[in-house]
Amino acid sequence: MLLLSPGALALPSRGEPLPAFSANDLKAGAHTSEELKGRPALVVIITDKNAGEAMRQWYAVADQQQVPESVHRQSLITLKLPFFISEGAARGKAKGQVPQGYWEDTWLDKDGDMRKALGLAPSSTPYVLALDAEGRVVASVHATADSPEARSIWAALSRR
Repeated sequence: MLLLSPGALALPSRGEPLPAFSANDLKAGAHTSEELKGRPALVVIITDKNAGEAMRQWYAVADQQQVPESVHRQSLITLKLPFFISEGAARGKAKGQVPQGYWEDTWLDKDGDMRKALGLAPSSTPYVLALDAEGRVVASVHATADSPEARSIWAALSRR
């Protein structure tokens, strides 16, 4: 478990397993971080409701970088929305932004619990992890897909 002061940033380090968390996908199916084991994964996490385009850019660049099809693509949306916005309303809004074929691979947390479990500060810039098949972090960045820092993600996911 990560213990951080408010606003601290601490992506899991190389070799660390992903911290435990749970969330529902855009079809309301329940999931846990344990499901990200079994194959390498590109995990793009947004903690700001206006970061959807930056998330989509990571997947577009992954296509350009020719990330192998065997690499799972996982989106995590973890926000701290006001109590009067229901999970259903947040899910409906996200469905309008995410192609239907990716609804089960997009997990939504409107209360910010995933963000807390992962030790992430709210940001309009995505957090991105490359995971190995055992669910361990092999690279992590807090950056845009076209930044120099992104190269570590592409390099980690291109290894076979």
